[in-house]
Amino acid sequence: MRPPLVLTVAGSDAAGAAGVQADLKTFTALGVYGASAITLVTSVAGHGPRGTHPLPPDVVRTQIDEVVRDLHVDVLKIGALGTAAIVQTVADAVRTHRDRFGPIVLDPVMIASDGAPLISAEGADALRSELVPLATVLTPNLAEAAQLLGRPQATTIEEMREQALALQALGPQAVVMSGGLLPAEDDAVDVVVHPGGTDLLRAEREAGRHVAGAGATYSAAIAAQLARIADFDRAGELEEIGEEGEDDDLATIIATAREFVASATAHAADWEITRSAQVRRPLNHLITLDKS
Repeated sequence: MRPPLVLTVAGSDAAGAAGVQADLKTFTALGVYGASAITLVTSVAGHGPRGTHPLPPDVVRTQIDEVVRDLHVDVLKIGALGTAAIVQTVADAVRTHRDRFGPIVLDPVMIASDGAPLISAEGADALRSELVPLATVLTPNLAEAAQLLGRPQATTIEEMREQALALQALGPQAVVMSGGLLPAEDDAVDVVVHPGGTDLLRAEREAGRHVAGAGATYSAAIAAQLARIADFDRAGELEEIGEEGEDDDLATIIATAREFVASATAHAADWEITRSAQVRRPLNHLITLDKS
């Protein structure tokens, strides 16, 4: 038996709500083995990271090389990178080991939940030119999409669609643009552009619910579902989940990943972790575990 496996290359979040910690919890909740390469460490304050401390690029590269050497990687998930040097290092590693990675899910983490920058301007430029073209699925939020394109932030669904298509033109097979903070909509709306067309994914927006780590969890869930598809493929069991074509599979994977995030968000209130109601709650990644 070989379980589906995702390697996450991302930052460490001391509070465990986002970054590598959220990724690994998401992988476990969805039945996937998680490996990791740490890119940076954040010191977390009550409303977001207080300090960001990138690791030396050669340390990041060594972690990736060792995982690829020793483990079968089905999917690569990339999150916060912090600096142009780390972006370039990760891009070089992807090109070196491309035949050992399956699909690549890129979460272009550039801005923290409190608005603090998590990557340098040079790093953002490198991210756009070096890694975005290599991604299978790109998962920006409104602010990240605007920064990648050098445009004002989208304020309507049509503007989101236009920006998602512009990002897809840079190379990704699919773009998942999260519009949870779109001011003109009562619902939380995501725009998904994929080879089969454009989908709108809607969920009820729950006022007053402030959670941390939703973006990391969303991209991690997409990576996990892609790895599970790879597992079915190895076992020759794809017919059991339907063979409607790769485009349909990708759209379905993204939709099921969003369902997991929505449920984990809805159950965040079950946690009694934070000392203050003003602190953003982590998502409840344990919703899939049998509590009986």
